Amino acid sequence: MTDLRAIVGLYEHCDSTLEELRHVAEAAGDENNRAHIEHQQTINDQAYFVLAWGQLEVAIDEACRDAIRVGQEHSDWRYRRAWGMYNPDDRRLSGLRFQDRLSLVLDQETDEWRKARHHYGIRNQVAHGCLRSERIDVSSVIEDFYVVESSLSRD
Repeated sequence: MTDLRAIVGLYEHCDSTLEELRHVAEAAGDENNRAHIEHQQTINDQAYFVLAWGQLEVAIDEACRDAIRVGQEHSDWRYRRAWGMYNPDDRRLSGLRFQDRLSLVLDQETDEWRKARHHYGIRNQVAHGCLRSERIDVSSVIEDFYVVESSLSRD
């Protein structure tokens, strides 16, 4: 998640600028402009959410690749045989769905796994053109991303 801090910084700058503009419109009693700016904020949230999500997904994929490699190098064939089905060098990780990649590096019974799945659902909705009508609390989501990333197992 090497670029996440820069993404967050730029998001905060854009959001604070939009927030200032919204306050100006509100103070001027310009309801149409205020509503327009709020709509821009909602879209901005979603754009940065998807951009930040990409950073987490790369971290999950890399943890998955590491876990596969470790599993394939295990000395016990009974352990190693299951990992042999995956190719860590395949760009698409042997066609593994996101949920499967996530399950290889996070326990499905954890809050971190549930948070990642929840945010993945939002990512799919937004990235496939179904914009949400409500804002996304990007700061809170970023905190979740760091928690998920710190919980990833690489072995």
